[in-house]
Amino acid sequence: MSISIPENTNVQSTSLMTITQPEIKRVVGASRHEAQQTPESPVFLSGRGLMMSRLFKGHAVEPTTVAYDPNLSTLFPTLFLLPEDRNLLSAVYEFANVKGADLAYVDDLAWSIAYYRKSDNGCEIIPQRPLKRFDTEGHEVSYSFNEESAKTAHRILNGSALSTTVVDRGFLRFALDVDYSPLSSLNFGFLEQIVNKFSEKGDVVPDFGRQFDHFSLDHKNWIKNVSAQTYDLSTGLPFLKGTTPDSRAALESADETAPFNREPLRSLREIIGAYLKETDVPTLFETLMRTKR
Repeated sequence: MSISIPENTNVQSTSLMTITQPEIKRVVGASRHEAQQTPESPVFLSGRGLMMSRLFKGHAVEPTTVAYDPNLSTLFPTLFLLPEDRNLLSAVYEFANVKGADLAYVDDLAWSIAYYRKSDNGCEIIPQRPLKRFDTEGHEVSYSFNEESAKTAHRILNGSALSTTVVDRGFLRFALDVDYSPLSSLNFGFLEQIVNKFSEKGDVVPDFGRQFDHFSLDHKNWIKNVSAQTYDLSTGLPFLKGTTPDSRAALESADETAPFNREPLRSLREIIGAYLKETDVPTLFETLMRTKR
């Protein structure tokens, strides 16, 4: 069937005429039906695209790496990621996405590396030892990895994959050191799989996707340790058993350094006055009186 359009027919009338033709209506209807039956093709993002969308939101192009500078502490940590960090994370995003793992695990790893870079590869971080921390009641507080996290950290740092992994070994030693990362929330189990995957070893657990299909903010690697003994917060010295923070005399008599902690027997004014008398050095008052003569 052919449709002829008269020369004096405008475009609007032509459109109305064509959709009233039975044959055209059948074809259009069939096309619509086929479109409804055809499933939408999934949109696939590359590992680089996933990294950009999750770590650099709002950036049309990937920002250059910001070099460490203590004056740039207000910048987003991800801007400090090195090119090799971004290459690794792109590969990890793609791998985790294919396996069906929650990409928040990769986000967590990315931010951990980013904070490490932002702190001058951890050099700005003060270790929890040999410093002592106390609660308001004078109990010493410290943190250690729980049993599971301690075992996983030991496996990573002593495993065969460590020498060939693409994951920065300086970062691994920092992140898995309880003195520098006592309150780390990084999932060590996920980290172990990534260290193995991106090494010459190249293997992960068979149920990787199911094992890491749901990220939880409640995960923690550490336990808090509180001493039974209490300390004097002003000196850091322990109180004797059965004493109170007000029992300073008992504490000083029991400690070898007590003479250094006692209040001076004479005031500074008295000490200076005695010195001036012994050396015959005139006081300021005497000097002023002499100048008036």
